[in-house]
Amino acid sequence: MAGCNHDCSNCSSKGNCGEIPKAKLNDRSNVKKVIAVLSGKGGVGKSFVTSMIAVTLNRRGYKVGILDGDITGPSIPKAFGIDGSAYGDGKLIFPLTSTGGIKVMSSNLLLENKDDPIIWRGTLLGNLVKQFYEEVLWEELDYLVIDMPPGTGD
Repeated sequence: MAGCNHDCSNCSSKGNCGEIPKAKLNDRSNVKKVIAVLSGKGGVGKSFVTSMIAVTLNRRGYKVGILDGDITGPSIPKAFGIDGSAYGDGKLIFPLTSTGGIKVMSSNLLLENKDDPIIWRGTLLGNLVKQFYEEVLWEELDYLVIDMPPGTGD
């Protein structure tokens, strides 16, 4: 449906317009390219591949961020030796930065105990990944690498 405003609450198409709403970055961030690392199965090395892509791009001089979308199994902060907690100003969330300069945002950076499980499914997972994309202050990035959750259902 041409001219879709992505407000499906009052839409006669009931969200079946064929258009996919696009997440929008905040006005203080600019990401040139997004790389999503995904698989229909867990335990195949998505986080490792995500980390290696980010490190390689960073070593080539690009400004890189990682959005750890694997909410139920976040491992990116541990892979980069990041042990702090993310915080925000009420409008934006500030990612943590690795010693090599890679910006990282992950669900376990928001938990008091980093080992606490998050047992969300479905739209809750998708909404948090979207929130990380839209509300994290990524600033200027050449690449944002997203470590997607396993499976295809969520």
